[in-house]
Amino acid sequence: MTQGSRKDSVAKLGSIEAGRRRNVRQLLLRASRIVNRHVVEGLQARGYADLRSTHTTLLSNIDLAGSSVTTAADRAGITKQAMGRLATELEGAGYIRVRADPNDARARVLLLTRAGKKLMLDSLEVMAELEQRYAGSIGQDRLVAILGGLADFVEGAEQD
Repeated sequence: MTQGSRKDSVAKLGSIEAGRRRNVRQLLLRASRIVNRHVVEGLQARGYADLRSTHTTLLSNIDLAGSSVTTAADRAGITKQAMGRLATELEGAGYIRVRADPNDARARVLLLTRAGKKLMLDSLEVMAELEQRYAGSIGQDRLVAILGGLADFVEGAEQD
């Protein structure tokens, strides 16, 4: 291999990597991880020291009135077993209760406890603070455009 072709190969790989880091999937995943980390940091600062970023996988995918393990797992894109492990941890921390579904003896329902409902309310406050922070960083108009575009994207992609 000649020196020129090695440089060309390195340049081509660099170009591919740059494009890969800026594709829609990578940007959405990175943005999601950043926001998730900021939310967890904000909640930990409010006293939720036992909360980990993986717990938000369950918390962000259950309805306030409760959801089945299967529904929460499907929304999160994880297995029922993985959701069950998260449920066990959050039940141990006192944020949810796991009960048998009165309509289906095989199903389990995840319900927020009083502490879990407070956690959800606090997380909404943290998210509002983060949106202000992000607006300060990139500008309110850009943030509104990004959020609107993401909402349109999700709505359109879910119909496909």
